[in-house]
Amino acid sequence: MDATQVLAILRDNRLFDETDEGVLLRAAVRALGEVKLRLRPEADESDPRVANTAAALARFRLFSELSESGERFASFRAGDVAVHRDLRAEFETERALRDEALAAAAPLLRDGGFFFAAH
Repeated sequence: MDATQVLAILRDNRLFDETDEGVLLRAAVRALGEVKLRLRPEADESDPRVANTAAALARFRLFSELSESGERFASFRAGDVAVHRDLRAEFETERALRDEALAAAAPLLRDGGFFFAAH
């Protein structure tokens, strides 16, 4: 399992089409490192739940950063048509997806551990 597999999952999501490849790769590396650190010794690191959990963690962190940057709303207007995107609702969806991925991977993970990564 490597970060390129996590990156592929992020790219398939289409949520971050406009995001720089380097930003996504750094998020994938960081999230995968955290998941691998928490793997039980008997866990198979090639289990798809590992990559899915890392991708969910990366997506959640990227969304958190977007939220912190103040870009909570995106709007577009063309004539009489207006599209408004509430990123807060999407943030809650990402939180739920992260929690579901962690729950699915729970049999592979041990509690505890500490992962430190510089931005």
